Amino acid sequence: MAGRLPFALYSKLFSTEMLLHRGGPRVTGTKARHASWNGQFKCPERWTERKHAIFRAVVCGEPGPQVHWHCSKGDLSNSGKYQISDSQGSKEYVLQLRTAALPLTGDGEMAPYGFDNQTKHCLQHLGKHYQLQTRDLRPGDAALYRVRVPDAGVSRTELEASAVLPQVVVPLACAHCGEQGDAVLEATLSDPCPGTTWHRRHRPLQLSDRYEVFVSSDGLTHWLLARRACFSDVGRYSLGTKLHACGAWLVAEGPTGHFSQGLADLEVQRGEAAVLSCTLTSDLGPGAWFKDGVKLSAQDGVTFEQDGLEHRLLIARAEGTQAGRYSFGAGDQQSEATLTVLEPPVIAPDMMAKLREPLVVKAGEPVTMKVAFQSCLPVQATWSKDGVKVAGGDGGGAQVAVGDSSTRLYLPSTSRKDCGQYSVALSSKGGSLRAELTLQVLDKPQPPQGPLEVQDGHGAGVCLCWRPPTDDGGQALQHYVVERRQAGLGTWLKVGEPPADSTTFTDAEAEQGKKYSFRVRAVTAEGPGEALESDEVLVAPEVLPGPPPPPAILSASSQSITLSWTAPRGPGSAHILGYLIEKRKKGRNTWVAVNQQPVPEKKWTVLDLRQGCQYEFRVTAVAPSGPGEPGPPSDAVFAQDPMRPPGPVRDLQVTDTLHASITLSWAQPDPQDGDEALGYVVELGDSASPQWSPCHAGTVPGTTYTIKGLRPREGYFVRVTAVNDGGRGPPTALDTVVQAMPVSVCPKFLMDASTKDSLTVRAGDTVRVPVHFEAASMPDVTWLKDGLPLPKRSVTSVKDGLTQLLVPAASLADSGLYTVVLRGPRGEEATYSFRLRVAARPRAPGPILLREGTLGSVIVEWVPSPDEADGRAAPLHYTVLTRSSPHAPWRPAAERLHTCRFTLVGVLPGHEYHFRVVAKNELGASEPSDTRQPWVVPRQPPVSTADRVTVKAPSYQEPDLRQKPRFLVGLRTHLLPLGSECCMTCAVRGWPRPRVTWFKNDQSLAGDPAVYSTDLLGVCSLVIPSVSAEDGGKYKAVAENTLGQAISTATLIVMVDEITGEQLLA
Repeated sequence: MAGRLPFALYSKLFSTEMLLHRGGPRVTGTKARHASWNGQFKCPERWTERKHAIFRAVVCGEPGPQVHWHCSKGDLSNSGKYQISDSQGSKEYVLQLRTAALPLTGDGEMAPYGFDNQTKHCLQHLGKHYQLQTRDLRPGDAALYRVRVPDAGVSRTELEASAVLPQVVVPLACAHCGEQGDAVLEATLSDPCPGTTWHRRHRPLQLSDRYEVFVSSDGLTHWLLARRACFSDVGRYSLGTKLHACGAWLVAEGPTGHFSQGLADLEVQRGEAAVLSCTLTSDLGPGAWFKDGVKLSAQDGVTFEQDGLEHRLLIARAEGTQAGRYSFGAGDQQSEATLTVLEPPVIAPDMMAKLREPLVVKAGEPVTMKVAFQSCLPVQATWSKDGVKVAGGDGGGAQVAVGDSSTRLYLPSTSRKDCGQYSVALSSKGGSLRAELTLQVLDKPQPPQGPLEVQDGHGAGVCLCWRPPTDDGGQALQHYVVERRQAGLGTWLKVGEPPADSTTFTDAEAEQGKKYSFRVRAVTAEGPGEALESDEVLVAPEVLPGPPPPPAILSASSQSITLSWTAPRGPGSAHILGYLIEKRKKGRNTWVAVNQQPVPEKKWTVLDLRQGCQYEFRVTAVAPSGPGEPGPPSDAVFAQDPMRPPGPVRDLQVTDTLHASITLSWAQPDPQDGDEALGYVVELGDSASPQWSPCHAGTVPGTTYTIKGLRPREGYFVRVTAVNDGGRGPPTALDTVVQAMPVSVCPKFLMDASTKDSLTVRAGDTVRVPVHFEAASMPDVTWLKDGLPLPKRSVTSVKDGLTQLLVPAASLADSGLYTVVLRGPRGEEATYSFRLRVAARPRAPGPILLREGTLGSVIVEWVPSPDEADGRAAPLHYTVLTRSSPHAPWRPAAERLHTCRFTLVGVLPGHEYHFRVVAKNELGASEPSDTRQPWVVPRQPPVSTADRVTVKAPSYQEPDLRQKPRFLVGLRTHLLPLGSECCMTCAVRGWPRPRVTWFKNDQSLAGDPAVYSTDLLGVCSLVIPSVSAEDGGKYKAVAENTLGQAISTATLIVMVDEITGEQLLA
């Protein structure tokens, strides 16, 4: 905005003048004893270029004054530009400027300027601020200044002539005069200055009849007249304007004594010695010292010395209270000087203690930091914040003020950036002092640092993660506030308040399939701060991870097995929390957990293993949505220590040679040379080449091998190497070349551990009995049964060293002794015999006979099964069942009976008893044999009272029937195929009646759901409905009562494979 200053109006002596800017007109009235300005001078308030300007002045006075118009820039003789007129009647004087132009500078033209300090005008541009500086300011520089900025218009302001302070052109000169003479001091200024003052000895000069002041008519020359000067007037006089000053000495000379050297101003540091001295030209008698007009004595802590005409005042240790104006007077002569004690400013201890406490304010409030001090010298204060000077000004920012006893820094509106360490440096001529204080500004915390990471937990919620705010507002964080907003809605819902030390949060309430935005605020005692907001995130539906690949076996020992695996692929596998590992023994169906909590690694060492057992492992991936499907199992691995390579095989030899094959055999390596061999590698070398090549893929499990596909009558080198998990052992080679050609061998049967002398099969099953043999040439093979040729329904075959007997459907007639006869071309013979027994389920027992027993019992007898008389039939036993009515279920009364008699005790009168007998052997049960009529014991008729006879029973002593348990019939060994029923029965006696407990491999079977037991009048049975391979083992029945115990044991052998002709049992 353009600034405007009013015109200045002056009235001096007998002239009146008015300034208009720098080149304004002036009107002066002269030749009038009394002239007055009546305030009727009129001028336009503003001018427009190329327009007329008219000035009017009314001047009064007696006699009538002569009026002259003047212009500070020159004369007004140009009648074409200036027109002067007056009216005698109205005493009005008029000056008209025909083409007044609004000046840009003092001379009305564009002012030359530069951008450094080498020109008169210097223009500086700082951001949006423009500053014009003028060097060597003169009254001629007063003008209306304008600045034109592109796109911002024109701004203007006025520099008045009164703002330009005059300078001293001719300073004062020293004046000398005799005693009682007059002395004149004269100085010339560059411009008139009505506010000039005269000083004597640094104090304002009081005008009197002895001191007069004169000013020239132009206001530039100033005189001071000192009348009747004496020695007391001797001293320094000075003339001062508002900004400049000049001084000189006035010396009065005469025949009497005076000071040849007066007192001089002195500055000393606090604690230093101070000496004030002056010298007289003659002895004027005793003198006296004064401080601030008060006479001094020795009790004031000063020392007076005189050395001839020299007088001295000594202060041993100057203190601040001793500073002041000192003077020495002798006769009518006096000399003055100022003693200044330089001491640094001092801050009181209570103020220093207060400054050590932080100053706490809230953001937006004003604050004043005040530091009180003590100093007798002028003090300058410099405020700094964190080592940077604080610039105080009159604007809206920081303001610095310095007083006589304190300095303060005022901040009108505080913010967090004002926090920090403030220091103030107090300096004076006596030294400097620094004080520090801390300002704490409390505000709401800044938003947490972003970005706000949002991760979908896939069923476990939405996981948020952020960083703490950069500024907590000056107070400790209390907690965070987490809010959620569903897409399309405007309401924020608070979902949690995590503690201050946590920068994560899981929102478990977010619904799957919806979009959400989240924001987090930090909360302190000042309240919640600004929020950090996230983008919209879609909560994906729950997807379970897929199965990992089979784990790989890295290492194995008797104590641990180390596994490794890879992550699964597919949906749900992006956020895996960890893995669950399971183990099982090979051949088992039950998996056992290895770890209870998911492990994040893809490698794990499994402990708690049984040495020598073979294990399989599988891995399940666990995601936030839950565990996925288990992966496929790993390869089976033994829990055993790393093996040593086996030693060399022993007894390597050729057992047979043919036109295209060579058969080798060898013995296992010596155990002392290494660990057990798991296989063998047979290698062949050509007699013409040293290269060895394997004869097979993988390894050979046994200790014999036939090399086939050879060239007839060709020579070969052969060697065998034993291998195991520890590596390959040293090879064993034959010393001589082996030729592929047949040898003359008598026919013989090849027997091994699987060859048996007897074979039992079920009737109706197919019988296949292979018999291996060897011979140089194919012999004649003859099969015989009981020494006779085979029946027609029996089939035999011969091929490549194998002859085989095949019976499509075995019957009891096929039982007998079978013989194989090998007869060579030269009549050599070899025979092999085995017995075949064909068994079937037993035939039903004969009729049942019931007869009464003693003491309420019934005796059951039956005709034995016809199979008992057949020596070829399998051993059998009987089971007796009872029921109470024709429609009631049958219940076992006795099992494993090897006789055809059974006694049922505890028969009640009036009840029916139906009996059934079943014959059983290892191959199953026969058809039942039932009683035709039930057994009934008639009820006894009641005895009348009249028929009753009273008989006195003789007294006798009850016999002691107690006895320890003992087994009447013990357990026996069972050989059963898979899936059949097993019933182990024993009979035990004892009193009190013993309690029977069943065990398997010394482990109690109580509560085992796979078996059940019965105890009927001492006949105890253990039933396994369906026998499996795991049921084989040693079983034990333990009968106990108060007198002792008895034990019966048996073994259950389970045939894993179905019985065929290939299994020969001893």
